[in-house]
Amino acid sequence: MALLRRRGRSAASRALRLTAATVAAYLVARALGLADPPPLIAALTALLVVQATLTGTVVNGVQRVLSVVSGVALAVLFVAVVGLTWWSLAALVAASILVGQLLRLGPHLVEVPISAMLVLGVGASTAGTVGADRVLETLVGAAVGIAVNAAVPPAVQTRYATRSVGHFAAEIAGLLHGAAAELRAGAVGVEQSSRWLQDARRLNRHVPRLDRALADAEESRRLNLRALRAPWVPDGMRAGLDALEYTSVSLRTLFRAIDDATRERTGVAADAAYADTVRSSTAALLERMGDVVDAFGRLLTEPARGPEDDRAGLLAGSLAALGSDRALVRDLLLEDPRSRAGLWELNSALLTTVDRMLDELGPVPGGGAVTRRRAALQLRVGRRPL
Repeated sequence: MALLRRRGRSAASRALRLTAATVAAYLVARALGLADPPPLIAALTALLVVQATLTGTVVNGVQRVLSVVSGVALAVLFVAVVGLTWWSLAALVAASILVGQLLRLGPHLVEVPISAMLVLGVGASTAGTVGADRVLETLVGAAVGIAVNAAVPPAVQTRYATRSVGHFAAEIAGLLHGAAAELRAGAVGVEQSSRWLQDARRLNRHVPRLDRALADAEESRRLNLRALRAPWVPDGMRAGLDALEYTSVSLRTLFRAIDDATRERTGVAADAAYADTVRSSTAALLERMGDVVDAFGRLLTEPARGPEDDRAGLLAGSLAALGSDRALVRDLLLEDPRSRAGLWELNSALLTTVDRMLDELGPVPGGGAVTRRRAALQLRVGRRPL
């Protein structure tokens, strides 16, 4: 039921637009005198032209019209010169593919030889009439498809993109908070550290999907009247995603160092007290890093719920707390000579990751609570979600 509520409206809207475009193209073609045979090509063209975005519909329609016109023109030329033989068919297909590549028709490339063969098969006497009807039906279908998509515009996809980026930030923060809680509870084993490392590696696999979601959201706004009601700051959102991506890459290195230290157990038996100190310090910094990522994700994707909801201030406070803990832990870990007894690599990776996070999500020098990568997102505070 939850899935039905989430996707039912968009699925019904898409089905309505496709059905309306198909039927409207059929009726318009019949009104233009294309009744024998029934103008199903017009209906099929409208069905295939309508895309999830109006920009995609226009591009798809133009490419389909070019492919049909090119195929019909080549077929009429071949019928007039050589007729239908096995070698003329081969030459027609080769020429059609070359023309399609020159016109950069993309997925509609094969439509050129298909249209050419259909016209070639009817013979020289009726090739011109059949070709003209096919071109006219294609034009009708493409025009009706574009008109229906403009009259009933598809939904703007910025809300999905924003929600996806928010989930990515929440997943990073959840990994950090979970690892901190387990470290604080006691010594961890290889199974736990390996699970953290695998979770950190999986984080980067989400980035290509999020990039596509942002690109689709930007494209869905072009020529779309519904976009006027949804403000959008694409540069800030993409910069925020880049910052989260860099953070996730650093976390993969950190959790690799934690896994190596857990497996080797070097220096732990010699000085268990120092190992416990490193574990508790690591847990404290992981907790602070999780707070920073969580605050960053909320500022990036959620609206302010009122004048007292200072998300930028919350992020600034989380960054200040992380920087303060980082300074304390640095003195404890790196200035102690025991840090060279097997845990130096972990300590170094931990502090390097914190420095990277402070750099990516941290304040502009002299800029107060305004983040360097997030300066473009200041306008988002106080607005409703996209």
